[in-house]
Amino acid sequence: MLFVWTDEQRPDTIGAYGNPRIRTPNLDRLAQDSVLFEQAYCAIPVCTPSRATVLTGVYPHTHRATHNNIPLPDDVPTIAELLRAHSFIGGYAGKWHLGREIHPQRGFDAWWSSMEDGYTKDHKGEGFSTYHHWLVKRGYEPPDRAPDGSRLFSRSTAARLPEEAGKPAFLAEEACRFLDTHGHQPFALYVNFLEPHMPFFGPWDDMYEAEAMELHETWYRQPDAGMPLRHRLRREGYATKNPHVNTNNEAGWKALKARYWGLASLVDKYCGRILDHLETLGLAENTIVVYSTDHGDMMGEHRLVAKGVQYEGASRVPLIMRIPGVEPKRITTPVSQIDVLPTLLDALGVDAPAHVQGTSLLPLMREGDTAPDEAVIVFEWSGAHGGVSADGQRVGEGAAAMRAMAAQQRTIRRGRWKLTVDEIGDHELYDLVADPGETRNLLYRGPGREPLAEVLAAARDLWERLRAWQARTGDTLSLPSPV
Repeated sequence: MLFVWTDEQRPDTIGAYGNPRIRTPNLDRLAQDSVLFEQAYCAIPVCTPSRATVLTGVYPHTHRATHNNIPLPDDVPTIAELLRAHSFIGGYAGKWHLGREIHPQRGFDAWWSSMEDGYTKDHKGEGFSTYHHWLVKRGYEPPDRAPDGSRLFSRSTAARLPEEAGKPAFLAEEACRFLDTHGHQPFALYVNFLEPHMPFFGPWDDMYEAEAMELHETWYRQPDAGMPLRHRLRREGYATKNPHVNTNNEAGWKALKARYWGLASLVDKYCGRILDHLETLGLAENTIVVYSTDHGDMMGEHRLVAKGVQYEGASRVPLIMRIPGVEPKRITTPVSQIDVLPTLLDALGVDAPAHVQGTSLLPLMREGDTAPDEAVIVFEWSGAHGGVSADGQRVGEGAAAMRAMAAQQRTIRRGRWKLTVDEIGDHELYDLVADPGETRNLLYRGPGREPLAEVLAAARDLWERLRAWQARTGDTLSLPSPV
């Protein structure tokens, strides 16, 4: 099994997801031979807890690594640990973000190619990443300083290196070496690219013309009166200070999007090298291949960037799965990454343990869409403490702002309706058919705005389903009724 994932990638940065202007020939080719899920959601739109869910098949409130930089608890097994009992060799290359970044762990002990030095606080005691040593061997001198005084290569420095010395090239080389070494036996190789995650620049910054980029319609619109305070604070924060754009105007945001697309195409190139090597070794026909990411990116929607909000831009993810014996198709039924682990175990003929909270997607992949409007998707948000957004920006001042930013939410989607229940009462309901941009909060009660009977009925139905989900999954978050 080969699992390739990225960081912070929107589905519309892949040609197969309906974008004819972006260059992703390798992923488009993979999609032609795979099942492509058109509406896949992460379990939570931020790195660490989303990654933990993909690796464990349980929700963030269950695995408890609910915020960034929290180690995955030892009592929650990863897929590599589950497969070890079935003689699978586990390998991991790239960003980990789940504790002890540079050391082999959690079933991936046979091969560990670390890439990030930023999460390690004591390099003098812990050492440096595989990527750090890879660069030093090629004659590069680390110019940046870590908290303990050690010299390292920061993300920004690495992103400015020549393409052949960049992280994508490093990961492709490491993945191919793993396949050369272990491809003759059952393996589970997870390869994690950092791109197109910030710093939002790289060697292909000039691939796309900024002037040709189109910003989402919500970039140009004033926010709805029903936009919750937590979203307004982020929007106002970026209006005041946005480190991701050179100029905080239309031209600057278009340039940001062009660079983001360049990073997505860069990943495609080096993902293609791994896929080609799989074919060269004669392994492609018998290897499960998965391509996904940990969460999306707003990239200008509602004048927001990065993740940490329940909007579609941050919570929707690409999900492409090639499983031997399963015919290629496109699936419109909404699905969740909580189901990826049980799907892989099912395809490998391994029973999922009782604690796994997802459900295998293999029947859906074989049969195709049957009742897409009946699917129920739930995802979480664990709050942003201290008024700091998910990309490290401090937004808002005062008790009300801190309370709004720290509030937790649960989001449930069924059919056209999407309900977010907020623990301090700032709820949202959107009709994704009539309002795919989520511009009108149908639960907002203000001058001239009173929810229609149909809206209240939909919210009530989703609320009851959400409460049942909480009981079923052991979610103890206290939530007020939205209706």
